[in-house]
Amino acid sequence: MSWLRHGFEINTDKSKLDRESILRMLRATYWASEVPPEDLWTSIVNSRAYGMYSPDGEQAGFARLVTDTTRFAWLSDVYVLPVHRGRGLGKWLVDTVLADPAIEKVRRIMLNTRDAQVLYERIGFTTLQGEEAAATMQLLR
Repeated sequence: MSWLRHGFEINTDKSKLDRESILRMLRATYWASEVPPEDLWTSIVNSRAYGMYSPDGEQAGFARLVTDTTRFAWLSDVYVLPVHRGRGLGKWLVDTVLADPAIEKVRRIMLNTRDAQVLYERIGFTTLQGEEAAATMQLLR
């Protein structure tokens, strides 16, 4: 799948992904800085990946979904290179991921963020509350 806007492209073709650029950006994040590069790349290969490319073909951003494409998805590793920020590209990237026909049946999409709640709330995400939050569990290994 491919989407175009103002010369930028979002594409799900994993062969177009710039491995080194993506790993460099993810290693600089609070959520993936301690994950070995090979593990990061394996997580990308085994997910629905969305590469964002600038008009000159540079890897300008990235996002991925861990999903069964039917009931559940986890949005992860969303970023736009600093040089391209401030143009609404991050919102476009997330909107595009959420509108992807490949996940149209998915009813629950979750994510975890420490610093982008406002962006995701504007898109429609909410923080788990009450019984739903209390019923959500994790196993750290």
